[in-house]
Amino acid sequence: MHILPVTFTILIAGVLLALYQEALFLSILGVTVFLAAAVGLALCPTKYQVFNEKIRIVLGYILHFDIPFSNIENVTAATFGDLWGLNLNFINSYSSDDILQISRKRGVKIHITPWKRKLFLENLDKALNDWRRYNIS
Repeated sequence: MHILPVTFTILIAGVLLALYQEALFLSILGVTVFLAAAVGLALCPTKYQVFNEKIRIVLGYILHFDIPFSNIENVTAATFGDLWGLNLNFINSYSSDDILQISRKRGVKIHITPWKRKLFLENLDKALNDWRRYNIS
């Protein structure tokens, strides 16, 4: 789980404990923990889909983030050191064997961890090559 919601919850808890009564503190802490968990689940990637013209990253079963093939330079295996810096990390695992790096023409690099990395790469390579063959710039 990401450290920011946990840190935010602890900070709010400390402030409320110092300022308010215990009953109000517990109720506000409960709401804060619930909201942090809901945001964390809403932004957690659940699946990665390859379409004819884009890659879709589905977040929390409702939201999604699309990467059009026209904006993709290449897709390579990433190392743990590649995660540092200004990137978008849609990852569920910090094992360097699982992480793929999508380098874009415009925008920051994106890191993903598909469940079946080899199958995902095969499907992506086929779709990307087909798209490039029919969309010569």
